[in-house]
Formats: sequence, structure tokens, C-alpha cells
Amino acid sequence: MKTGRTFRWFFLCLLAVPLLAVAQPSLSNSQYLQQLEDLSARIAEVKQHPEQAKSVEESVPDRVSISGKYGECSFSYEWLKKDIQQFEKAEPLKRNAFLDEIEEKLKLLEEQANTYDQPQSDSSAGHAKLGEILSRKEFNKVHGASRFDIWWEKVMRWIDSFFQKHPLTGNSRIDFWHMLVYACVVVAFILFAWWLKKRFDYPRYDDGVREIIPFAPSARSWRSWLAESRTLAQQEDWRNAIHLAYWAGISFLEEHGAWRPDRARTPREYLRLLNARNSQHPTLATLTRKFEVTWYGQRSANATDFQETLGQLEKLGCR
Repeated sequence: MKTGRTFRWFFLCLLAVPLLAVAQPSLSNSQYLQQLEDLSARIAEVKQHPEQAKSVEESVPDRVSISGKYGECSFSYEWLKKDIQQFEKAEPLKRNAFLDEIEEKLKLLEEQANTYDQPQSDSSAGHAKLGEILSRKEFNKVHGASRFDIWWEKVMRWIDSFFQKHPLTGNSRIDFWHMLVYACVVVAFILFAWWLKKRFDYPRYDDGVREIIPFAPSARSWRSWLAESRTLAQQEDWRNAIHLAYWAGISFLEEHGAWRPDRARTPREYLRLLNARNSQHPTLATLTRKFEVTWYGQRSANATDFQETLGQLEKLGCR
């Protein structure tokens, strides 16, 4: 009996060993920034010495926890490990493209971490006012087009095109059979449409509270980004003003559901996520080009460039 109890305790201790090895202390925001700088330096070394890629991959932690002013968060470095693995498998001429993308993502993470602990404007009052307005009875039946509405509009366009190509005028005997066939087609479509509506017209649910992802652009209100941008513009720091104005636009689109928040995207990835048919796509493309040539291209900027950027933000809806 005593031997069995001793064995159980020994077995539990063995199980606890890997758990203790995995547990890692959380980092402060400054320590996290230092970690990002170290990773950027290691990636730069890999450009000169590709054979070090494997050791860099093994040194990257699987997950990191950060304690900030607004709470503690944890996220994975799996994307970095996968990118390094792709680098190792890529052809020599294509390898630098993978490293450039990794450096760009790390730089974005560093920029977002630098702004995370800064004071944020409280938009709860605005959200409460908007909720009060939308709860009024005149808005009860207001909603966007459902999947069935979109599909039905396409069907009606097809029927209209069909009747234009097959007019009912002509021989009376043929017209009778045409009308009979057309009536059967219409009845079949109505029955099919009714079945689809019953099958796919699910009840609507509120999306609930918007998910806040630490270090993602929307973790900070777009108004806060824009306010700091205007402050830098007053100091004639045009490059940084355009930089923050761009992130105000990204935060605005993210808050309005253009894509799911992700702290590691590049400007080009945000642009690709927005459908080319979306009316906001050309505006975001112009905003992205202005940001890239000013920030990454190290081109000097002036008041005119900043006013053009503000104009693009207004087109997006940042007013």
C-alpha cells in the first residue's frame, strides 16, 4: 500500500517536470520590445549567414506573455517559426524575400507595442449613445440584404434576360406552349426560392462586444491615432504624422469589421484583405502608397502630403 502511494507521487512529479519547463514568466512591455529587437538582429544575421537559420528557429519561443498597462496577453510565435522554415526550403534567389517580410512584421509589432501603453480615449460614451439611437423603434426593421435577397436579385435578373431573348410574340400556338413552359419555370423558381428561404434564412444575432486583440491596430481607437497624428503635424513632424494617420485608417476599417484583428500583418496584407470590388479599396490603396513611400521609402514629407492623407481618411469615413 505504501509502495503504491509512493509510486503515484513519483509519477505525478514526472508529469509536473515538463509543465514546469514550459511555464515562462511574463515579460514587461520594455522586455518584449527588447526581444523584438533581438529577433530583428538575428534575422539580419541570417541574411549574411543562412546556415544560422535553424539555430534561430530553435531559439524562438513558442509563445510569449506580456504584462501591459491594460492587462496581460499571450500570443504565439508560430508564424515566425513557419516563415523561417519556408526560408530554409526556398531557392537561394528567393530567400531574401522571406527575410524582408519577417523584418517588416517584426517592425510592425515593435511599432504597435510602442503605442500600446499610451493613454487611449474612452469611447464608451459614444458607443452607449449609438446603442440608444439604434434601439429606437424606427430602426427595428432596418437591416442589410440577406444572402437570400442577394440570390433572389440575381435570379430575377436572369429571368428578365431570358424573356428578352425569348419574346412571347409570334405564332399563337407556339405562344401558348411558351407561356405554359414559362409558367412552370416561374412556379418552380418560386417553390425553390421558398425552400431556400426556409433553409438558409437563419435568425439574426447581435455580434456582441467587439473583440480586442492586444497590439492590433484596433486595440487603440482610430480617433486616438488621428489625434496624436494631428499633434505631430502641429510640430511639423510630417513623416510621423502620416505614419500615425495611416494606422488611424487601418484601425477604423478594423473596428468596422473589414477583417479580423491580427497584430502581425503588413500594409500590403491589409490591402489584399480588402476586396478589390469594395468601394474603399482604391482609397486604402492610395493611403498605403503614401505611407510606404514616406515611411519605408524614407521620402521627405510636408504639409501638403499630410493634408492629402487626411483627405483619404475622410473618404474612408474617419471624420
